[in-house]
Amino acid sequence: MKSATTWTAKLLVLFAIAFGWPFQAFAAAGDGPQVQAKSWVLMDFESGVVLRGENENERRPPASMTKMMTALVVRDKIAAGELSWEEEATVSARAAAIEEAQLFLKTGERRTVRDLFIAMLVYSANDATVVLAEHVAGSEEEFVGLMNQKAQELGMKNTFFRNVTGLDMHLYPDPPDVEGQHVMSAKDSAILARHLMKTYPDVLEVTAMSSYTFQEGTGRRKVTNWNLMLPGFAHFYEGVDGVKTGHTNAAGYCFTGTAKQGDMRLVTVVMGTASQSRRFTETAKILDYAFERYSMTDVFQKDKTVPGAEFKPLPNGVERSVPVTAGENLRMAMSEEDKERMKPLIRWKEGVQAPIRKGDVLGEVGLTLDGQPVEGLKPVPLVAAADVEEASWIRLFFRSIGDEVKSWFE
Repeated sequence: MKSATTWTAKLLVLFAIAFGWPFQAFAAAGDGPQVQAKSWVLMDFESGVVLRGENENERRPPASMTKMMTALVVRDKIAAGELSWEEEATVSARAAAIEEAQLFLKTGERRTVRDLFIAMLVYSANDATVVLAEHVAGSEEEFVGLMNQKAQELGMKNTFFRNVTGLDMHLYPDPPDVEGQHVMSAKDSAILARHLMKTYPDVLEVTAMSSYTFQEGTGRRKVTNWNLMLPGFAHFYEGVDGVKTGHTNAAGYCFTGTAKQGDMRLVTVVMGTASQSRRFTETAKILDYAFERYSMTDVFQKDKTVPGAEFKPLPNGVERSVPVTAGENLRMAMSEEDKERMKPLIRWKEGVQAPIRKGDVLGEVGLTLDGQPVEGLKPVPLVAAADVEEASWIRLFFRSIGDEVKSWFE
């Protein structure tokens, strides 16, 4: 017999569909791990679809998970040729005064971008983070502007940054002059982490470091990663290789993580857990749930037909229709239950007429779950699989006569 919780979840979904209530299709009530966090999310890395979550759009202090955006802006500058790894940055008096997790940098010291970047992601060093920001943009305020601009570009609707570290502003001896509330949602944190890893996969080589000797050979300190789910730590979990922890009194203990087992990579976020160990035990709950139930599935394959979209009618073509295939692959993590509940969502371009060339985009296809569009899924283009020439007016004239005569006998 199915549990009352399962039946309640299904009734909620039916009412949501009937009355048009907004809901996250994959996160029906009562379905998923019981996570002790103020908010949390599970995202499929391949597709970017949120598979499960709770309060995932709630704005909360992100603490040092902020540094993922700092890292992304730095990497963008390096990719654009505006910054290099071996460039040296000078430590300002303001940066040297930053407290909490720090490298105890001295005013006037010069350190490479590479060292500062690794110290920021491995040890969450606040002084190193501020040195990077000031070097890249001239001031922390200017760098924060780049961060907020990037958040808008990525569609992070519940995010605003006031600084580059994630520290509460009262912890700054000289806080940056940026007005607003420093917040990020669990979903936005997952979006950010996924984009950072997809755009710059080598960042995982840094986030997977269990320790790093800053300024090796100069007597500088060895720093240890705060991510205790990495190999050799108390909360080791197979496949975890990132991404960023965070903690302040206002934020609680947070963690944006990622793990890969087989061909499936997942992104997880927990925000507002009660202790350092709890952020890892709750992440493990999410990962256990996901790796047990989900597997990577080829939903649409490039150059293969899509059910319900095999042909596109052409009113003026030599052929009456053009064969259609998917223009890209779509793979995503799915449970067996989700496979039964999902259907293609086909949208054709309006006014499509011959001539058509092979490869022309004629529409797109997404997915619905229980009749509702799957949120966050990038549609796959539907493309012509053959050329179709425009028919002459004489052909179209006799075709219309033939169609009319045919209709008499139907």
